[in-house]
Amino acid sequence: MRGPRTDDLTVSRTVGANVATLRTLHGWSQRALARQTEITGKPVGFSTICRMERASDPEASPVAVYVDDVVSLATALGVTPQRLITAPNCRACMDNPPAGFACRTCGAEA
Repeated sequence: MRGPRTDDLTVSRTVGANVATLRTLHGWSQRALARQTEITGKPVGFSTICRMERASDPEASPVAVYVDDVVSLATALGVTPQRLITAPNCRACMDNPPAGFACRTCGAEA
């Protein structure tokens, strides 16, 4: 017997979008992030990261995200798992502009 079907995994889409944004802020490719997870915790494969990020597009099919992967990615990106599963108010600075700077998009200051 199959479980209930869901057409939209909102938290999974949020994780994918947050991973893509934070990865870009670090200046890492998807492969570099995958290598970083090998160093800091449970390895998350390049193809898994690609699927997560691709699924952040509302037109793409949703992809379920494993909690262990979220924890590993959060560690590699230097954020908490909560940060990856929560949609930020501002995608430009991820609600956390660098010290001494203000976000040009939302005006938030560090």
